[in-house]
Amino acid sequence: MEPQHDMSQFLNTRIVGGVEAPREYGRHSAALVFGEIMPHLMCGASIITEDHILTAAHCIDPLVIWGQLMPSARAVIGSNKWASTKKNIHFSGYVNHPNWNWSTLKNDIGILILAERIRLSSDDSIDSHIIPLNYDWVDGGAECFVTGWGRLGVSSNIPDKLQLLYLNTISPKQCFEGIRKASDGWFNVPPHDPKVEICTFHSVGHGMCNGDSGSALVRKDILQQIGIVSWGFPCAIGAPDVFVRIGGFKEWITSIIGK
Repeated sequence: MEPQHDMSQFLNTRIVGGVEAPREYGRHSAALVFGEIMPHLMCGASIITEDHILTAAHCIDPLVIWGQLMPSARAVIGSNKWASTKKNIHFSGYVNHPNWNWSTLKNDIGILILAERIRLSSDDSIDSHIIPLNYDWVDGGAECFVTGWGRLGVSSNIPDKLQLLYLNTISPKQCFEGIRKASDGWFNVPPHDPKVEICTFHSVGHGMCNGDSGSALVRKDILQQIGIVSWGFPCAIGAPDVFVRIGGFKEWITSIIGK
């Protein structure tokens, strides 16, 4: 009988089989970091306005103590190195989706509110930009990319520099089938809900792993964010990776950041 695996292993997926990202691919990326003396990487995120960072809800929860973000929690922007001290911005608050559910990993989306505005238009020293959000329905076959600082393998260290992986979306039917095939030997596998989730697949040895959660899934042809890294089978074993579907949360997102 195959060993059973805990559902907690589905969280904090990371990039495996990617390449070091050219700077132009990561200008929208932010690293979520905590710890003053010894910094630790929590997750990835994306800059969606000069005042807001978008990430996964399960990336925010560990940074919250008694309802408040820990003082050392911050976003590192303007660099492909997650431990950079070039531009670190702290947060004034956060909003997780009201229906965020740890047990099913559904509605895994949260917004961090910046304590200071990223004045991109007036500060050429900040090598960052806002990623537009795309709320359209995306089916299978869309060419995309993800950038993140997650581990390069199950037993590998966190890379210093941002990694890039090209991958394609797959249809809900393909995702259901891929998850079903990969589920043997696991218990409490989260259900896939295509209304609020979108899936990708590359190949065995290429995919998400620990540290990439919260990072943006970007459609290659229009350079707009369509998803957020949420969960998957660790690590790059040939199963689909699951992302929050941006199009499933238009009303909630715009109620916070405006239109």
